Amino acid sequence: MNINKNINKLLYALSIKGQIYKINSFQFYSEKNCKYCTKYQILKREQVEIYNEETDEFELQDRYKQKEECYSKVDVMKYLIEEHRKGSEADGI
Repeated sequence: MNINKNINKLLYALSIKGQIYKINSFQFYSEKNCKYCTKYQILKREQVEIYNEETDEFELQDRYKQKEECYSKVDVMKYLIEEHRKGSEADGI
């Protein structure tokens, strides 16, 4: 089973619904396990009010906020499936 393929399909399905996600991965050495591990960050694009000092007004800008932190691709896929289900229930599908 190709997990990357499923993750990409879920990201595409969520982007069609207007929910834009980004997945960052970091590698680090774990002293506890004596091996390299990969950490995945799931970030979601959201609109945030930012104060503009030049115009003295608040503006809406897109920012990525961290939603989840996982240590396996299966957990990333499970999180995206849950987000897709939440969106489908809200749409009434």
